[in-house]
Amino acid sequence: MPRTKEEIIARMNEVGYINRFCGNKCTRASGAKGDVSQIDVQNRTIPFILISKDNAGERYDWWTDEIYIEELDVNGARLDELYTFFKDHNKSVDTAAGRVENKRIEDGEVKADVTFGSDKDSYLVFQKYNDRILTDVSIGYIVHDVTITEKKGEPTHVLVTDFTIVELSAVWKGFDKGATIGRSAGTVQPQEAETPSLRNTEILRRRLNLKQREITC
Repeated sequence: MPRTKEEIIARMNEVGYINRFCGNKCTRASGAKGDVSQIDVQNRTIPFILISKDNAGERYDWWTDEIYIEELDVNGARLDELYTFFKDHNKSVDTAAGRVENKRIEDGEVKADVTFGSDKDSYLVFQKYNDRILTDVSIGYIVHDVTITEKKGEPTHVLVTDFTIVELSAVWKGFDKGATIGRSAGTVQPQEAETPSLRNTEILRRRLNLKQREITC
């Protein structure tokens, strides 16, 4: 990895624009089935865990061909710019499916409630969570500050200590295995992580797409 904090933050945000905002906060183990008993069907409201206590996971540094560990410090989350829940990471009027409310840090986790819209598309997304077809969510965020720890023979550990969450979206499997429907403790079932090579292919595809859009503009 680059050896200065400024370089690391810049690269994380560059990949973040491609991978978190346009795509996904990249996938790892998804985990929980989700506690559907907490879903308010009448009001179309679901409580979600946005960032769990155990959110650390592998990232790939495209420039140096290295794996590093990224972890979000829950207490460093800024929530003021998070308003809308999207049905995927392609943010638009058409993909907006709900409003994000009651944003909070609670029990060492970042949580929020989502009230889904009454239109057909929004209700279909809500129903997929209610039917346990979907369980996970994914956040998009901008990194402001990090703490870097390096140990010989181990991947670099990057603790993100200050960041702004700007998006919350439905995903089939989230990077943070605890980012799911609010649930009772002890229900997480670990699953196999997506391999770095698959993540890298997705990053490259999106980088090429961005370049193509720049050329045609």
